[in-house]
Amino acid sequence: MELMDLIKSRRSIGAVEEKDVPDEVINELLEAATWAPNHKKTEPWKFRVIKGDGRVKLGNEMARIMQEKTKGLSEEEAQKKIEKARKGPLRAPVLIIMAASPSGKVPEIEEVVATGCAMQNLLLLATEKGLATIARTGDIAYEPELNKYLQLEENDKIIGLVYVGYPKQEFNIKAERVPVEEKTIWFN
Repeated sequence: MELMDLIKSRRSIGAVEEKDVPDEVINELLEAATWAPNHKKTEPWKFRVIKGDGRVKLGNEMARIMQEKTKGLSEEEAQKKIEKARKGPLRAPVLIIMAASPSGKVPEIEEVVATGCAMQNLLLLATEKGLATIARTGDIAYEPELNKYLQLEENDKIIGLVYVGYPKQEFNIKAERVPVEEKTIWFN
């Protein structure tokens, strides 16, 4: 597939089979991510790959964190949020958590953007390999306790939980973009 076609065809797809994605394929995705541009070669990205029972354990930890965050809500509302947090990691057979780790050598925003570029590399290669992906965050991604559980540093920023699997069906989702001319001003 030509690169521009690949870029235009990448879509967020959450409907995946519960079929294992081989570790070799995940390693290829991670390798592609590490080739993202980054100022001063800081390579600010960190990856946490969650598979198998690790997803259940992560879900239980996320539910525990959410239980603390929902104390002011009605019991029914709290239970909904807690169960959603518990089931979240089970959406796909593989969950790749991507975090930016500020180096202090460049402004933090540059580290976050570089990690976003790493995520795009990963997502594009996954699309080329016929995998379905969706990147999400939600309030739980910004909880310090989740960083601790994932063995991330206090200042690390989770920028995405990337769910990876094989699509349940063939998807042909059309997308439109505002013409580039409407977003661009040229200075000559």
